Amino acid sequence: MLLFLVFIGTFFSILNSSMVNVALPTIMIEFAIDIRSSTWLYTGYMLPYAIAMSIFGSLGDIYSPKRIFMLGVFIFAMGSLSCSIAGSFWMLLASRTIQALGAAAIMTNSMVLVITPFEQNKRSAILGWWGMISSAGSLVGPTLGGFLTDHIGWHSIFYINLPFAAAILLLGGSYIPSIPKTSSTKIFDYQGSIYLTVSLVSLLLAIIVGSTNGWLTKTTVPLLGLFLLFACLLFRQESRSSQPLISLALLQNSSFAATVAVGFFQGAALFGSMLLIPMYLQHVHDFSPTYAGMLVLPLSISMMIMSPIMGKLAAPPNFKLLIVSGMAILAIGIWIFSRLSLQSPYWLLAAALVTTGIGLGVSSTPLTSNLINVVPQSHMGMASGLFNMIRYLGGVIGSTIFGAFIQQRVAAYIIPLTLSGYTAPLAEKMALGKAFPEVFLMGAFTAAIGMIAAFFTGIPKKIKSL
Repeated sequence: MLLFLVFIGTFFSILNSSMVNVALPTIMIEFAIDIRSSTWLYTGYMLPYAIAMSIFGSLGDIYSPKRIFMLGVFIFAMGSLSCSIAGSFWMLLASRTIQALGAAAIMTNSMVLVITPFEQNKRSAILGWWGMISSAGSLVGPTLGGFLTDHIGWHSIFYINLPFAAAILLLGGSYIPSIPKTSSTKIFDYQGSIYLTVSLVSLLLAIIVGSTNGWLTKTTVPLLGLFLLFACLLFRQESRSSQPLISLALLQNSSFAATVAVGFFQGAALFGSMLLIPMYLQHVHDFSPTYAGMLVLPLSISMMIMSPIMGKLAAPPNFKLLIVSGMAILAIGIWIFSRLSLQSPYWLLAAALVTTGIGLGVSSTPLTSNLINVVPQSHMGMASGLFNMIRYLGGVIGSTIFGAFIQQRVAAYIIPLTLSGYTAPLAEKMALGKAFPEVFLMGAFTAAIGMIAAFFTGIPKKIKSL
């Protein structure tokens, strides 16, 4: 029952994100927003999600993963309810932020809850199944989200979460065991959490503004300065604190640092590229949300198949080989996307999706297994939170830069097409058809950098003290 309840929470937090991606074009029409504005629904979710990961991970170490997980389910449910009744773009964006906070608490602590009851040699297999459940959320999300958007309306993709959240809240108290505290004297690093939040918000806002308005504008430069100031304050606080929010000893371990670096580039390549696939299918090929959701099934199916297999194969001597291989396959998969055109057959899209899914499946479970083999149990929440925070920060940065880039490329292509006599709708479609492959090339290059970082993961050595 423990695995069932925790897996359900994980499944729905991921399911909802993948459903929203398919519903974005419909939401754009209802609220009359462009592609750049619509990516705020993604960035506005991923930004608080990434930042809150590290905070909720440390809170889980202090107050128990069960309590923070259950709190996350409640917050996620409230955010879902608010999203389902949103009548404006800004209300929806604010509600997505609430959802993100709940999802961060769920994801960070679910991993700790599912592996702690098991022996070390069984944990990779459990993580494989956990990865399969995550993939299942990505698998069902596009198809279910497309169907609900087409036949009921986009609001329905949010209130579908409520009965399942209610079930976890009713049963979790009895069936999810509490993990004993390793220390009764732990205190939360409030100063560190403030410095972390301000520095990351400043950095990401600077990237968002800089990628669209320029890097030397009167808005971007102060934001970068604010980031540097609070990053320095964070470093000073964490190096002096006896109970830091982020232990610097973690990052001094070369295997852990390389694992986090790979996670960053994997997140940037994956989320930056995959956010655009539903838009590509609906805007360029005029597919319905339901059909577009069905077309991307091969990615999640291949990842779902590979995750438990990697759970069985993942052992400390194999981690490096599997992570390097997975990142290489991921880079190839995203590169295949760059070969797509308006006339491309479906088999080419399917090949890109399957290859990308295999790459994710091969790399993700060994990455997480490498993490838990390095970190002591008492700091598992902190490590999980830090890893996921960095990974999803990569996703926010990747999606922001890729989104701004495609907007700029479309603007560059559409003017000469319009002057050549094409109608505005056709010129826009042709411009998008030319711009999307260029973005996918950026994604493939990003994944290739992650592959290089994977060579430094090595054989994990347990950190003895933090």
